[in-house]
Amino acid sequence: MVSINTPELYINESGAIHKVADYTELAIGNRNKRAYIIWSKTPRKLVKEIFATEFSDKGISYEEQLFEGFPTDAKARSFAEKAKEAGAEVIIGVGGGRVMDVTKATGTYAELPVITVPTVAATCAAWAAVSIIYTDKGDFDKFLFNPKSAKYIVADTDIIAKAPIRFLKSGIVDTFAKWYEPFYRETPSFTMQISTYTARLAFDFLRTKGPQVVEQVEKGIVNEDTVSVIDSIIYLAGNIGSFVGKEAFSGLAHPFYHSSRRYGSTYIRLHGEIVAFALVMQGVYEKRSDEEIAERIQILQKFDNAYTLEELGLSEEEQLITIAERMQSEFEGKQITKEETEKLVAAMKETDRLVKESRAK
Repeated sequence: MVSINTPELYINESGAIHKVADYTELAIGNRNKRAYIIWSKTPRKLVKEIFATEFSDKGISYEEQLFEGFPTDAKARSFAEKAKEAGAEVIIGVGGGRVMDVTKATGTYAELPVITVPTVAATCAAWAAVSIIYTDKGDFDKFLFNPKSAKYIVADTDIIAKAPIRFLKSGIVDTFAKWYEPFYRETPSFTMQISTYTARLAFDFLRTKGPQVVEQVEKGIVNEDTVSVIDSIIYLAGNIGSFVGKEAFSGLAHPFYHSSRRYGSTYIRLHGEIVAFALVMQGVYEKRSDEEIAERIQILQKFDNAYTLEELGLSEEEQLITIAERMQSEFEGKQITKEETEKLVAAMKETDRLVKESRAK
């Protein structure tokens, strides 16, 4: 059996921020016109006046929650209680991936529909039904598989394009993982084939058009290709994860990312920046050809996302061992073995060496 968990609407256009009130009204229907908005400081400053005016025009009142730190289970449950106390009929999240994660979890605990308004395209979090839950200190805690994805996604392409370019580069690289990371079976199911071809579409487009779009965005140019890059990160990558079946889709890159968050030294790096390192590491681990691994590094370098271990904040042997052990026990569900730990650590070190070697050429 296959279940598909997707949003009802994905709105991606210039000025879409001015339609959030419209879609909020649509989501609420004939119920109390009350919403609960979760946003972080910068997005709030960016859109608060627009929301204040346009929500008022629709007769929609709202309570707001400033989000800081990490999306923890305690925060999501607390926000859910506050939303219910406020009589909210919809939860709205405005911001980056952490805001998206806590907003979706809040919607699950409050049993209310969610509208996500991404202000950066660094991950597919605005779409994905899963919430990544962290501890207060920023370590990975658990996956919360929400029963529903966001009801509506409102992506204002102008706002996203004006965000620091580092986020877009990170999002492009994180989307590459949808192609590099999965284990492809010799006889894949039809569902797996859909995901595979979607991943290939996103990968090919971002690899060929991504560098040019990044260059244009840095100059303030937003065009059709910019929108397609944003769509690849949010829509295509998100849709790949919307299929829930018997086949596993994960590889090493995301388990490496989640395991590395044990160390606060890695917080200098975005999600996609750490995933980028692990995509090369996965190629090394899988004993891919030298040519294929070199090509991966070269592609990542075009987006300034080929990092060394030290640049990730991982410079100690003990850190690498802990990450390798955690990848086995927490993300592969296996018993930790010395042989596998040594193999994973060796792949990390070899990746570090190859990145340095590539830079020196």
